Amino acid sequence: MLVPALTIRRCIVLGLMLGSLVALADGVARYELRRAASEMAFAVAADE
Repeated sequence: MLVPALTIRRCIVLGLMLGSLVALADGVARYELRRAASEMAFAVAADE
């Protein structure tokens, strides 16, 4: 009974770590996309 409990705990911890990494990557991607969009808007405004 002890081994399956440890296995379940490891799976839960691994899942939480994976979820947090995905959330971090999503946050970074959103930040980079927002920054790139503002730079493009600035470049378009500078051309006019």
